[in-house]
Amino acid sequence: MPKKIIPNCPAIPAKRTDRKQTLAYDIELVTPMFGGGAVAGTPDSTLPIRPTAIRGHLRMWWRLTLGQKLGLGMWRREEEVFGSTEFPSPLTVMVEPLCKFQTVEPTYGERFGPIAYALFSAVENKQQVVREGGRFRMHISWLDTDMLNRQRATQNRALRAAKKKPLPDRIEDIGPDIEAAIAGWLAFGGLGARTRRGCGSVSCEQFDLSKLPAISADVFIGPKAAFAMEAWKSAVEAYRFFRQTPRGPIHQKAIKTKDGTKTIRVPGRSYWPEADSIRLITGCSLKSASHSGASSVPPDQNPHDHSTPIVPNSALPSFPRALLGLPINFHFADGPGRHVSAKSNKDPKDVQILPVLLDVSGKKVRMDRMCSPVITRPLQVNREWHPAVIVFKQDLPTGVGFELIGTNAMANGQDLAQPVPLPQVVNHSLASVRPMKGKSSAIDAFISYLQSNQFVKVQI
Repeated sequence: MPKKIIPNCPAIPAKRTDRKQTLAYDIELVTPMFGGGAVAGTPDSTLPIRPTAIRGHLRMWWRLTLGQKLGLGMWRREEEVFGSTEFPSPLTVMVEPLCKFQTVEPTYGERFGPIAYALFSAVENKQQVVREGGRFRMHISWLDTDMLNRQRATQNRALRAAKKKPLPDRIEDIGPDIEAAIAGWLAFGGLGARTRRGCGSVSCEQFDLSKLPAISADVFIGPKAAFAMEAWKSAVEAYRFFRQTPRGPIHQKAIKTKDGTKTIRVPGRSYWPEADSIRLITGCSLKSASHSGASSVPPDQNPHDHSTPIVPNSALPSFPRALLGLPINFHFADGPGRHVSAKSNKDPKDVQILPVLLDVSGKKVRMDRMCSPVITRPLQVNREWHPAVIVFKQDLPTGVGFELIGTNAMANGQDLAQPVPLPQVVNHSLASVRPMKGKSSAIDAFISYLQSNQFVKVQI
């Protein structure tokens, strides 16, 4: 038999690579982080910085930096960058802790200051927060275009099998999209809840603000601060003061306690029009029978009678602060209490203003929230910390409206459910309201307030 020839062994195949682009960032929390764990409002003791949370923030900042410029093409590109149920995510995020994270009480020793305002939910619910100063390394990687196009080919085979229209065969490099999202997040974002008030703000020394893509927002910074926390408190205080003041002068008020009656000092009524608007709509306002009759006390200081509006009648009813984010919960200290019906001689029950949407059939759908167009946080400019306020330029989407609701909140005991038309939110007649500073929009009024209080607009 002829001798069998054994062929030579084939060459060793080239080593397979994962075909990914990879970056790493050393990041520090510069303000306390609220929540961030799998349970809302609760930090995770073993993994306080979760990769899934970072992915969610990057998705949002991609929409704000690049996505919203794509119009109807935004959703398809978002799928290519972040994945969907039909397209495996090409993006991987990993977190490497660089220190031990500490949790602390949220008040930081203050009851009514800017930190308590920013962390009000944690304070009310007695939840701990992750202390500032924690550091971690973020490893982020994504598939190159060759691997992306292979995934698209698989996706298109499935679409054809389902007799659906296939998508374009080629996917453009997603690297610039991911880097834009990272830039937006590192400059203006954070981790956990309440990031729009600067909670969980992040900082990275490797990041250069010049890398930030153009965003549809105005950036205002105040005088430099020694530390990030100091800058954050100044930014939050500016927003808090604008939203919660001006008010009538502080005056004396007698209140009942379990030990009798005591006199306390309280601020006067708010010069914002919402409270008087709710009194007008519900038919409820404080009128004490024991103090009836003529009084020389100005209405904004009268602790016994709130039936006389302290804002111009031309501005009633109106709700200009709805533009600053929803929901808004209105609580009246002189109301009847939480578990009883409204009373005409008491201030109104607690009520709420919510965003509503009209669906394709024209049916009204109540929504849980409408995010604020304002971010308050510390910002490092030329290696110096400044209080920063970022105001996004955004029009209300088509179909968005507002509604004032409250259970048993009308003077006759019925539920309150009243639409709030847009002219009651933005209107030239609101210019006469003291906090509006001659503006028709609360956003414009806030910008005017910032510029009169040492904040200057900067180009980033």
